[in-house]
Amino acid sequence: MYKIGIIGLGFMGGCIAKTLITSSKICSIIAFDNNIESLKQAKKDNSITEYTTNLEDFKDTDIIFLCTPVGFISEYANRLKYIIKKDCIITDIGSTKNSIIQALEKIDVNFVGGHPMVGSERTGYNTSNNYLFENTYYIITKNSNIEATKKVETIVKELKAIPVTVEPEKHDYIVAAISHVPHVIAAGLVNLVKDLDDEKENLKTLAAGGFKDITRIASSDPTMWMHICSENKKEIIPILEKYIQTLNEIKDNINNSKNVYNFFDSSKKYRDSFINKKVNGQALPTLNITIKDESGAIAKIANILADKNISIKNIGIVNNRETIDGALNIVFSSFEEQEKGYIILTQNNYIVSKIN
Repeated sequence: MYKIGIIGLGFMGGCIAKTLITSSKICSIIAFDNNIESLKQAKKDNSITEYTTNLEDFKDTDIIFLCTPVGFISEYANRLKYIIKKDCIITDIGSTKNSIIQALEKIDVNFVGGHPMVGSERTGYNTSNNYLFENTYYIITKNSNIEATKKVETIVKELKAIPVTVEPEKHDYIVAAISHVPHVIAAGLVNLVKDLDDEKENLKTLAAGGFKDITRIASSDPTMWMHICSENKKEIIPILEKYIQTLNEIKDNINNSKNVYNFFDSSKKYRDSFINKKVNGQALPTLNITIKDESGAIAKIANILADKNISIKNIGIVNNRETIDGALNIVFSSFEEQEKGYIILTQNNYIVSKIN
C-alpha cells in the first residue's frame, strides 16, 4: 500500500485526493497547501488522512503529486529532494513537460511526468469531485525508470483513468495544438467581444450558445495559463502563427467568395471523425451498433449491458458514417467485456459489429 502526498490542494489536487482515498492500494494521503482552509475542509471531508504546512512531513511518502502551476514544479521537487526517501516517486499534473524534465535532470529524484487530459474552468478544493478522471486519458512521459513508471501507472488506474505513454517533446507539441492554443484563441475571442461591446453591453447580454461553448475555457485560472504559455512558448508560437495564416486565408476566401464551403466542410468531416479507437497504438475494444434515432434508444442499450454487469468506458454518436453503418460506438474496459456485449446485444436483435 502507498502513502500518497499531494502538494497543491486546489481543484485537481482535490479530485486526486477524493478519488484515491477510497482505493485499497492507498494507506494514507497527506496534503500541503498555502490555503489552510482548504486543508481543514479536506480533512473534514475525509478526503485526506492528514495535512501539513511543512514539507518535512512528506519524508515517509511513497508517491508525491505536484499539483501546482508548472512554474513551481521544479522548485518544489528541488526542496523535496532533501526530505523524501530515496525511492519516493515524484510526479506532476503539469500541462508542459520538456522544460520541467530538463530542469529535473539536474536534481537526483525519481521523477515521472504526468498530465491528465482533463480539467475544468473551476478552481479551488471546494469545486473538486471524485469522478473527474474516469475514462480520461492520462499522459505519462517516457523515462528510463521503468519501475517508477509502472507504479505511477498503477496509481493512474486507481484514478480510473487510462494511462498513455509519450515522449516529453511530443507531449508538449500535442498539448500546444489541442489545448494551449485553443485556450489562447478562446481568451482572444472573449477579449475581442469585450472590445467590440457597446455601453449597454448588448454583446455580453446576448452571447449564448456557440459563443459560450467555444469560450468556456477562457474562464480558467489566468495565473496557470500565464505559466503554461511561458513554459511551452517554443511549441505554442509556431502553431499560433499557423493559425493566423489559416485566419488570413479564410478571410481572403470570404472576401473573394471562394473555397468557403470547403473550409467548413473539411473541419466538419475531421471533427465528426473524432472517436477514440486507439491508445498507445493498441485498438480499444469497441462495438458499433445500428440504432434508430428515437427517444431512449441509447438508454435501452445501456440498461441491457448494465443488467449483465458489463461496464461501458466510453460512448459516442457516430455522425460521419461514410465507412460505417452503425450510429453508436461503445468502448469497453476489455476485449472480454466487448465479447459479452456483442453476444447480449446480438441476442437482443441489434445489428452489431466489432471494431478492433
